[in-house]
Amino acid sequence: MNRYLKLAVGTAILATLSGCMVAGRDADIADWPGMASVQTVSGSTIYHECGATMIAPEWALTAAHCVENARMEANGRAAQYLEGDNGQMTRFGTLAVAAGLGDLTVVPKDTVFAVRRIVIHPGYRRSAPEQGNDIALLRIAGSWDGPLMPLDGLTASAGDLMQPYADIVAAGYGKLGETAQGQEGVARGGRHVRAPSLILQEGYVPVVDTGVCNSQIRDRINEAGLAAAYPGLVIDGITQLCAGIGGSDACQGDSGGPLVIRKSSGSAVQAGVVSWGMGCAREESPGVYMRVSAFAPWISAVTGVALPAQVVAEAPPAIEPVAEDSVPAAQTGPSAPERADGLPPETVETPAPEETAQDTGN
Repeated sequence: MNRYLKLAVGTAILATLSGCMVAGRDADIADWPGMASVQTVSGSTIYHECGATMIAPEWALTAAHCVENARMEANGRAAQYLEGDNGQMTRFGTLAVAAGLGDLTVVPKDTVFAVRRIVIHPGYRRSAPEQGNDIALLRIAGSWDGPLMPLDGLTASAGDLMQPYADIVAAGYGKLGETAQGQEGVARGGRHVRAPSLILQEGYVPVVDTGVCNSQIRDRINEAGLAAAYPGLVIDGITQLCAGIGGSDACQGDSGGPLVIRKSSGSAVQAGVVSWGMGCAREESPGVYMRVSAFAPWISAVTGVALPAQVVAEAPPAIEPVAEDSVPAAQTGPSAPERADGLPPETVETPAPEETAQDTGN
């Protein structure tokens, strides 16, 4: 969620990549089919939490850490919860997916959906995106009839990401820099919208060799004095990929969003899901992404999106999807703690369980 997970303190921050593109540029939503924002609707305020992509009319792809605190409620809709220092959970608001928005304050009708199922990859370890398998699927209430994001290994092929001059780009509504302040606007209907960036951003982030990435991230961890906290941390080149050489990078608020390769035709194929990194846009500190093609059989098993014929013939048995009842039921707890993204806690309201995000753009 938009807590912007911090795995360290001080200037050396091992931060979940869930913010806006650093040194990016305003993106044309037409270049980003299925681009989506995972949001929490709390009272009269909408909070952007993470990025996502619509990969089927009823399914969005995002990062597991974005929804690890979400809970299914009695009305069949998901809500986002905040975890206090004592481990107790407090309801923050209704979880929603807003698709196809270049500006989070301009919300056409039928673009915002409540979430009716959350499926987190069974190999994900709670609060440990750096351990991999940081990927999740959200089933929306309703159906998105806009463009869908092609996925590497499933509905498209990314090809060689290391080829010379490959156009590798990431996008999101996250922070414009590690210390950048968030933005606020008003959507139609009078709801306040808060996000690291209200305007979708994109930035060029070339893929980095896995061996080089491991060496650079290990150096950054050692410099931060975190070697004891993260012993043996290794980027798995089969299920993860690294991108970014400094300057332009994903940041806090971009988690769950897409890393794509743009073909000569201009079409995009999603090759990665923003997961985590050591700060934002630092030199020799690549961002880490989940490699979409490695999870294609699991995505297919959960969503029903068919695998290519050759993949079906070669694929091992799919991992059993997480059952709906494996997502914890709603809990109660103390008052919401101070939000790590700097949004004042007094703005956090607890809406009634029947509240949904369906009317956000109406």
